[in-house]
Amino acid sequence: MSEIHDLRSFLAVLKENGRLAEIEKEVDLVHELGSVLATLESTAGKGGLFSKVKEREFRVCGGMLASMDNIALALGCPKEQITDFLAEALTKPIKPKIVADAPCHENVLTGDQIDMFRVPVPTHAPKDGGPVITGGVVHSRGLHGGPQNLSFQRMHVKGRDKFCIMINEWRHLKGFYDEAEAEGKPLPISVVCGCDPVLYVGAGLRYDGDETEVAGAIRGKPIEVVKSITNDIYVPAEAEFVIEGEIQPNLREPEGPLGEFTGHYSQPWNSPVVRVTAICYRNNAIYQTINGASFEHINLGNVLPREPLLKNFAKYVSSGVVDVHIPPYGNGFLAYVQIHKKNPGEPKNIALAAMMTYVNIKNVIVVDEDVDIYNPADIMWALSTRVKPEHDIFYVPNAQGHELDPCSDERGVQTKMGIDATLSEDNKAFERVRYPKVDLSDYLK
Repeated sequence: MSEIHDLRSFLAVLKENGRLAEIEKEVDLVHELGSVLATLESTAGKGGLFSKVKEREFRVCGGMLASMDNIALALGCPKEQITDFLAEALTKPIKPKIVADAPCHENVLTGDQIDMFRVPVPTHAPKDGGPVITGGVVHSRGLHGGPQNLSFQRMHVKGRDKFCIMINEWRHLKGFYDEAEAEGKPLPISVVCGCDPVLYVGAGLRYDGDETEVAGAIRGKPIEVVKSITNDIYVPAEAEFVIEGEIQPNLREPEGPLGEFTGHYSQPWNSPVVRVTAICYRNNAIYQTINGASFEHINLGNVLPREPLLKNFAKYVSSGVVDVHIPPYGNGFLAYVQIHKKNPGEPKNIALAAMMTYVNIKNVIVVDEDVDIYNPADIMWALSTRVKPEHDIFYVPNAQGHELDPCSDERGVQTKMGIDATLSEDNKAFERVRYPKVDLSDYLK
């Protein structure tokens, strides 16, 4: 397999492995491109590369990390080892390498040249409020220094030189912005759209240092970075697009709605305004996007970053934890933990630990090791045959969740639920029916 070091090399690997659909037909950025990506994801889990975009000069790609097959190719490890592989990377960060010149600065637009409407930002879902940057990795740091941070925020393009940015309550970026706003000063950021996929994976992680270091650990070598043109933030040297700007203090505008990872349209929010100071891009640049409410959206924001932490937290409570999974169809709010139970109280403790792993995790189902946590039918079977509601379901009211969850209030406060779907001590005599697997080619001739 070819070595991955940027978006283009990743596209080549996807193509080499039959995981990329190349779309030659012209598509419209308004709704059509998003619909094609959604259909690709639901039917094949493939990424899409669009060569002709109506009224735009650049190519667009999306769905790059929509399936675990694509993610495994991006990380260079087997699917079944992804969680442990990422957990290991978190413990062995590699600092980035600073370079003076970079492909991302082959074209630089500043001043009157800035025009966000040249950038091919799609309006993805039918009721989205307009073009929203969903596949942008925000690079930021505190106004007075400290480590950089990588994160995902939605950014609604509102004019030639401005966009609104929604900043969640619990983000590092929120702390940076609150500090700057308290001083009445703008906060510089640089937004990267299109780069080595490990930076997208790193951006979703909750890490107190620079997530570029985790991306380097995944690659096994330093990520090359370059200083932004109009601020002191460092970005991947081989980024396709870099949009530099300043989040303005004490200025809000409505942005949204957007088809969010919850599977619902969010309501419009009053969010901070970013003034764009530069647009930089490579020759023949490819803009990378993420469909809202897609499995890719959930994989990057909820599955990949959370599963390693979930496993660590759960194992800290019980050595009997076998495996964990945050299924994308649960929108990041649902977690499964598979255990070898030794004590009847274990499942509830493990469920509580899972809820503490990350604010998004709201519902936790703990199952025995004979239940396949990657098979929804098996989970439903366990819920239907092993749960005594009056004993096995418990609630944690007034807990911190995600503010976009329709079950939360505007600050994200909600009730969380744990379900012990393991066999109870008095039901241990019930043995599951298992048939040996056979090779059907021996019978169907």
